[in-house]
Amino acid sequence: MQSDWEQLYDEHAAGLVLYARQWLRSPSDAEDAVQDAFVRLLKSPGSFGERPVPILYQAVKWAALDRLRREARLGRREEEAAFLEPGEALFECSLESEERRVQVEAALHVLPEEQREVLTLHIWGNLSFREVGEMLGISQNTAASRYRYALKNLGTSLNKQELIA
Repeated sequence: MQSDWEQLYDEHAAGLVLYARQWLRSPSDAEDAVQDAFVRLLKSPGSFGERPVPILYQAVKWAALDRLRREARLGRREEEAAFLEPGEALFECSLESEERRVQVEAALHVLPEEQREVLTLHIWGNLSFREVGEMLGISQNTAASRYRYALKNLGTSLNKQELIA
């Protein structure tokens, strides 16, 4: 029999990893952020009520941002110590990436952060606008508006990319 945590992980891990990818470029870093969030939540006392999913997404965001801060500190220390070689790749590129995924990802990163966050939470997190609003501290209507603007801007960006290609 699966525990509630295992069931939550099985149902939401893919969406949580995708959500973490907004801030973390490496899939493995995003997976680590999800794991960090689950470990933190498992260690923290208290109940998450009937709707733990928004809390999971919030914890993943914090874990991803913590990871970014750690990486930034490490990068500054390495640069100060002259460990970085000129022209060294900072991010690993996946060779099996499909062209369309790359285009969509690029278009997502052009979106303002508040639109990208609502879009990701609603589509991949499968959260309602009410849940997104509660999580981000905005109204349900604001969440819905940001989602509509995100879709419009995403479509515009993808159409421009197709015209260029």
